[in-house]
Amino acid sequence: MSNIDTSSGNIMIEDQVIVGYVTEEVQKIEGVSRMLSSISDSFSKNILGRDSGMNGVRITRDGNNITINIHIIVYYGINIPKISYEIQGAVKQTVEEYTGLTVDAVNIGIEGIDREK
Repeated sequence: MSNIDTSSGNIMIEDQVIVGYVTEEVQKIEGVSRMLSSISDSFSKNILGRDSGMNGVRITRDGNNITINIHIIVYYGINIPKISYEIQGAVKQTVEEYTGLTVDAVNIGIEGIDREK
């Protein structure tokens, strides 16, 4: 959770809110097949019956600065550097605009390739 101090009090932003913005932006990008949950997320969901809601996104915080790690699968034939830059720019802009947090980095992990749309 991120806390923002204001003259009227505190604003607390849960990680799932940030993940929601990230997911919406990534899904808009042509060439992304899907976001990939981590092994620990899959274990929690399948074995323990708990869904972390993180959907292939990890957030690390340092005060009001955050780093976002995104794991995706792209379609075959997609220019990986180009799609990565596009995701980084869209995610950074949206998260900063809607949360007031500073995004230090958006790291993209390409975890695989799907052959068909």
